Amino acid sequence: MKSKIFSFSFLALPLSFVGIPIYLNISDFYARNFDLSLTLIGILLIFVRSFDALQDPLLGYFSDSLAHKKISRKKIINVASIFLVVGFYLTFNPPQNLGKLLAVIWFVASLSLTYTCFNLAIINFESLAAIIAQNDRERIFINSSKELFGLFGMILAFILPTICEQFFDLNLNQSYLCLSLVFAALILLATLVFLPRVKVIFEEVPQEKSRDISFFRVLKNRKFLIFLIIFLVNSIAVSLPAANLNFYIRDVLSAEKNYGWFLSIYFISACLAIPLWKACFNRFGIIQSWIISIIGSVLTFFLAYFLSAENSEYFYLVCLFSGAFLGADLIAPPSLLAQITSKQKDLTSSYFSLWNFTAKLGLMIAASGSLIILGLLDYHPSNLDSGHINLISFFYAALPCLLKILVIVLLLKWKKYET
Repeated sequence: MKSKIFSFSFLALPLSFVGIPIYLNISDFYARNFDLSLTLIGILLIFVRSFDALQDPLLGYFSDSLAHKKISRKKIINVASIFLVVGFYLTFNPPQNLGKLLAVIWFVASLSLTYTCFNLAIINFESLAAIIAQNDRERIFINSSKELFGLFGMILAFILPTICEQFFDLNLNQSYLCLSLVFAALILLATLVFLPRVKVIFEEVPQEKSRDISFFRVLKNRKFLIFLIIFLVNSIAVSLPAANLNFYIRDVLSAEKNYGWFLSIYFISACLAIPLWKACFNRFGIIQSWIISIIGSVLTFFLAYFLSAENSEYFYLVCLFSGAFLGADLIAPPSLLAQITSKQKDLTSSYFSLWNFTAKLGLMIAASGSLIILGLLDYHPSNLDSGHINLISFFYAALPCLLKILVIVLLLKWKKYET
């Protein structure tokens, strides 16, 4: 079983690897290479990411339809991965002689291809995780394993550009070529070597088919809809600190030079804590353990609200504990969703596509909402007015605490829908 889980979970490493450069570096890359304004890039990203989110339910339905036709989800992942490699390469290795108009077209087309193929791969990957697991213990094992590999992928993608620059003296474009080649090697290793070793016992459609298309069958599941509301609130709570981290470190803590150390402690702590959360989930149950982690997260960010430049060294503790509590946020939602889909495995991709959409919606609400409100209240980066500093602390720490408390209340009420 452990060998099977390792072979399956390895795919999470390249799938997580691909996301970091796109979310952190894409704007700077195209601004520096083609002199595109950040405003234009921001508008283009809103368009592409809206397309990215809205297509999720369609890709989920498409995946379930293919599974109904005896096309395995592993084959879907393999085909999507090939085009994902192509899309990622094109995104970060455009022709250098493009004019601004062609650069815009290249940006939108290559990034849309990358998002579409990534979504198709990740939806079916998450679906297979739910299909493979036969009970709660296996669901916890699979999700903790793939989330651990996912964190390894994020860390690798985060440090690789620095390695390319400092140890191999590569320039910006050479570093992204290196990233593309490493990603291609990782995804090929995952899909050609490890994934074929995973045997899927159930991936067939029940003989009796509903007349409703899968999307509407999923929306009739009241337990799932309540789960989505809980997950959306939690997703906003988790995304708010990420969306305001740069402002908080620079303007509240005046510790921008320690940014890399803060993130390193956060990710390492998350990796080390996942085995502990796996044991906790098996001992106390998924919902109970998730609530314990949320309480810990609230206490951690309550501390962060009161930090300032005078005591910024305590933020290392915030990173340590928030990273540790992140593990439960990564493992619990897909494990609970796997429970929900266990009796409708022919609709697994539709369920996970809506979950994927909800995660993106939460990130969009957190990032866009906080930026809009900060702008309306006349906040500007590096503005050290005390009122604006308190506002950043509120969005980074206090508001997530309030939302997390709401998640606890909703989870306690949701328990009555457990089967």
